[in-house]
This record gives sequence, structure tokens and C-alpha cells, in this order.
Amino acid sequence: MMYKNAKMRPFIAPLTTTLLYHATTVVDAFSPGSNETPFSLSAYQKARAKQTSNSMDASRFHFQILFVDNTNFHARIAEGMMARIAEYNDALFTLFPYSATIESSDNAPMDSCAPEEALTICDYLGLCSTTCSEDGTSFNLQNDLDQYDLIIAVDDEIQNLILRSLPTTTTEDDGYEHKCRSLSEFLSVNFCGVENSEELTQQMIQDMIEPGMWEKARPYYDAAKALFDSSSSDDDEGRSRGDIFSESKSSDVYNPRMVLTENGAAIPNQSGWPLVEAAMLVACAGITRFCLDTFDAQFDEAFAQLLGTHFYRLDQIISVDDADDQLRLGSLSVTGYFSPKERHARIVRHFEELRSKFETE
Repeated sequence: MMYKNAKMRPFIAPLTTTLLYHATTVVDAFSPGSNETPFSLSAYQKARAKQTSNSMDASRFHFQILFVDNTNFHARIAEGMMARIAEYNDALFTLFPYSATIESSDNAPMDSCAPEEALTICDYLGLCSTTCSEDGTSFNLQNDLDQYDLIIAVDDEIQNLILRSLPTTTTEDDGYEHKCRSLSEFLSVNFCGVENSEELTQQMIQDMIEPGMWEKARPYYDAAKALFDSSSSDDDEGRSRGDIFSESKSSDVYNPRMVLTENGAAIPNQSGWPLVEAAMLVACAGITRFCLDTFDAQFDEAFAQLLGTHFYRLDQIISVDDADDQLRLGSLSVTGYFSPKERHARIVRHFEELRSKFETE
């Protein structure tokens, strides 16, 4: 059976072609090899994340996220995980995950039907059986980069393949490189927390996962994180050379979840699919956190600009209720993102800052 939308735009560059990389000033400042500024992994990750969040448009009140693999297996699992996490975090109608396969890849199966291994994992984790069992969709470079807000390549090789296949006329303003990221990047709190008003922690990301799902993955996550940390520390560009997802195969799902020690004690398996599953679950939670924080950051900025446009002199200070009515007339789309209580608190704070500004002048 053919993949849905299988008429793909052929890749226009071989794998040996130099990766099209449109770096901005903020990334260049932390790029490896700079003689002026020592390389900082955390700063580099935050800079890449900031580029991505800036390329996304929250004004539509939803983001469409596409997971891309070359196996017709990993991406559909990630799609199911993120849908479940989005629902748990009241973002079911805000974040819309999808999946696709690079059909032209040598690793892609000829049959677009859902692999039995994927159905097994979906059933084990309690993911949507309807979504998991759908026929695979073919990744279309020409259309998908414009249709989706965020493209998540399951591993670094797939990300590089997509970026190397961009038209040579692509410019930084197109934002394609910024919206195409690797799944492993979202295992980093530096990346996921770039728009968070607090200092994001691993625990905060894990708390976004439904407890029942997390209990199944938790015994394996420490080993998965250790593997990711050790591999990413060898990479001066902030991404893991030994990407935890790159060596994973669908047949790995049959790896035992518990193994016996020499003394006959049953312990969690410290290798194979259970680690990949745990890392994928946390990465999907990281994507969810990143997207929700991007919404908050963009609407916070838009509301602040709205306040500055309407109220910038002392004689413009009016009652909070009247100010709220005026702002609502000015932009329902921006003000509607916040509750009346949140709007009132922002108005009061703006008026206080306005008074303070003129008192000091």
C-alpha cells in the first residue's frame, strides 16, 4: 500500500552536500571556533531555541507539529505521545501533532501500513489506537515546510537530510532551518526553557507527563539521560553525535524491559528500546512545554505593546475596568488570550510603571 500524499518532491541535493545553515548573529556569537567568545553549550542551545520560537506565529492560537522519520514507526509513536501529553496539559485544541515518513529513504518500508511494533507500543502506553493504526503519510518537502509550524526530525541524520534538500534559493528570512529541529534537542532544559518565565527544570518537564505513563518510563530515564548527556558532551555544536534515537529500530520493541542480574535479581533494562521510549516521552513533553511557553511569551509581548500604544501619558490613566474595555476594543485576539484577572493585573502594573517613569523625570 502506498503512503498517503506519496507524490513527493525529489531531494535536490545528495547527502554529501554541505548543510545549508543560516546562522544569525546571536548563534554566531557562540559558534564553535570563535576566537572572540568561548563556546558555551547552554548559550548555543538557548540561541537555537530562541530562533525557533521567533519563527513561530502564535496569533493563530494553535501550532501544528510534524514528526518526521524514515521508518514509518518512530514518528507515529512520537505523535501519539505528544497528543496524550497535550491533552493532559489542556492543550488538546492548541497543539496538533502529526507524523510523516521520508518515503524515498532506503530505510522506509514499502508498505505504508502501521507496523505491528508501533501498535504494540501504542497499546502499552495507552496512546490513541486510531491514530497509531493509520496508514503512513509521505513527507513532502515542498508543502510541509510551509504547512507546519515546527518540523521535528526523529534523529540528526533525518534533520540534516531535510535541510540539505532545501532549495538553493532559500534565505534566512524563510525560516526553514529555524523551524526544523531534531527530537533530541528537546531533551535539553536549556532549549525547552528558553521562553519560560522561571528556570525550567527536568522535574517540571516530567510533571507534564501523565503519572501513569511516566511510571512506565521512569525506571529507564536515568540511563537514557546519561546516554544523551555523554554523547552530547562530545559535540561542540550542541547536538549529540550518538543521538539516542538514531540507532533505534522497530524490532527493538521486543527488548525485555526487565533483565536478571548475575544474582538472579530483576532490574530495569539499561539498554535498548525502553531507554528510547523514555527519552522520546520526555522530549515530547519538552516540545509541549516549549510551544506553550512560546504562546505565553508572544502574547505577553503583544499585550505589553498594546498597553504602550493606548496608555503612554499620565493623563491617559483611567480606571482599570475602562482601560480593559478600551484594550478589548483595540484587539480582541490579544486580550482574549488572558483572563480578566490577568488583564487587570497587567494594566495595574503598567499604570504603576507609567507613574514611576514620569515621577523620576
